[in-house]
Amino acid sequence: MAGRLTLLLFLLCGNMVSAQKMLQLEKKNRVKTTRFYAGDVIRYRMNGTEDYWYERTITDILPESRTLMLDNFAVRTDSIAMMKVQRKPVSRLLGGALLTFGATLALSVTVGRVIFQDRDIMTPELYALSGASAAAGFAAGSSKKIRIGKKYRLRIIEIRFPGQ
Repeated sequence: MAGRLTLLLFLLCGNMVSAQKMLQLEKKNRVKTTRFYAGDVIRYRMNGTEDYWYERTITDILPESRTLMLDNFAVRTDSIAMMKVQRKPVSRLLGGALLTFGATLALSVTVGRVIFQDRDIMTPELYALSGASAAAGFAAGSSKKIRIGKKYRLRIIEIRFPGQ
């Protein structure tokens, strides 16, 4: 009985599926792409002299006109000049670890020098190491700015299922 009910549910839901639409960020000579779907938040900059980063949610994707509906504002894909994309999770994790290491090292050197009056600590070298570690961690954990053009491109893809 449960098997027949499940089969009936799949047959009825199969007619409701129409298509899958996505915004795809592609890099030249790479197979792996970054995909954005309706409901995803993107950060982008428009073409022109305006120096402002928008952060909006994709509400709809219109493949015929190559237009994105971002918080119900129509934006054509060819008018997007740059995007900010999160780095890989490993890079973000490593960045957080390096940032934490740099801050902890600076704090421990300061406590050792000021509170415990330890004159044997190599203060300048350790402060330089903590600053370099914190800077590397911040760079590894921040989002990546991608310029749309020769190396990267945006495409809207619509996958239609047979019979639709």
